[in-house]
Amino acid sequence: MSSFLTQTYRRRATPMHTARAGVAAAYCMAFALVPTLYQHPATLLAAGAGVFLAATLAGVWRQVRRAMLIGLPLAIVIALVNPLVSQNGNTVVLRLGTLLGHRFDVTLEAVLFGLVAGLRVLVLIAAFGLFNAVVDPDELMRAVRRFSYRSALTASLATRLVPVLVRDATRMNEAARCRAKPAHRSMVARAALASALDRAVDVAAALELRGYGSAVRPARVRRPWSRHDLRLAAAALALAIVVVGMRILGVGEFKPYPTPTMTAAPSDLVLALALVSAGALPFVGDRARLGVARG
Repeated sequence: MSSFLTQTYRRRATPMHTARAGVAAAYCMAFALVPTLYQHPATLLAAGAGVFLAATLAGVWRQVRRAMLIGLPLAIVIALVNPLVSQNGNTVVLRLGTLLGHRFDVTLEAVLFGLVAGLRVLVLIAAFGLFNAVVDPDELMRAVRRFSYRSALTASLATRLVPVLVRDATRMNEAARCRAKPAHRSMVARAALASALDRAVDVAAALELRGYGSAVRPARVRRPWSRHDLRLAAAALALAIVVVGMRILGVGEFKPYPTPTMTAAPSDLVLALALVSAGALPFVGDRARLGVARG
């Protein structure tokens, strides 16, 4: 396993990294609403542009791009499978014959819908890539520890141990390749799994000795909201209201079957511009540029 497949959080001096984890998570989830509620290609592209703009201004565009590259094969599979399993549409572009009594006709509408479905997956993965890059996992786990402290501790440990286990597996693979007769990959995988189990037992024993097995619900710690918390929360709320409100009003309609139709009104342009602009909202203004200290 390569470090390319792992996403790790690194704190940076940006408003999104400085804001509390819950607010930053809400901002990312507001972008994730778009591929969940919309199928309009222009709206999806605008949402992806907004996510990438926010990632660029926060200095994490490489991580978001890496997440999209990891999700690209899934999007391609969706785009290829849909024309084969869907027989809807009026424009047949390819006849593949009959198999087991089922006729395979590829329609232009099914191809278009497959591409849109793949685009929705990519935008959703980009939103979660931004979430992974700007939200502190430890702080997010601390926010829920009063409700389920054991689950929060487990999740926090998992996020910290994954990069360690990846490094162990990489080193074992490199060591195996240095041998005159390299070991089979299955043997390396078994060794990495055994190492992970041993490490898990050691961590569990250490936590038990430190009293985590008899832990009680921690006291609630109140922390004042900073200007970056308020700015990012306002941006997340505004984005969510625009996305949900426009959908209720019927903006961004797209129907692939039986003939592709989609709206192209001024309201669609307003929605697209709002989604792109939302990526820059946390970074606009003097108060966003004059340091990132709390208070």
